Amino acid sequence: MKKLLIIAGLVFTSSAIAQDQIATSLCSFVAQDNRNQVRKVLSDNKLNMRNIYAGIRCNNESLLQLAIRNDALDTGTFIVKQMPAKVLAESGYDGWASANGFADSPLVNIIKTRLGE
Repeated sequence: MKKLLIIAGLVFTSSAIAQDQIATSLCSFVAQDNRNQVRKVLSDNKLNMRNIYAGIRCNNESLLQLAIRNDALDTGTFIVKQMPAKVLAESGYDGWASANGFADSPLVNIIKTRLGE
């Protein structure tokens, strides 16, 4: 029984490390506006943006907030297209952008267009 618990612990630990590495990679590629690498990480790990988006935080910001902050238009546009409009509407990006001085960001306008505003 002890061997099974140790093996299960190792699998969980390595899985958590892998997830942390994926999140770190995605944050880095979004900050660099490298859409192709974001797509590659998602594809290589058989992930879907809409399934992992809520669980990834970069410097206590969402991937889309990071994209807005770093003027990552290509990557941010990719994220907006992958996310359901309902999730974007509930996230309140317009208010966050206005409060942080990004109200004129082209990415905020893309989000508004996606929401039909």
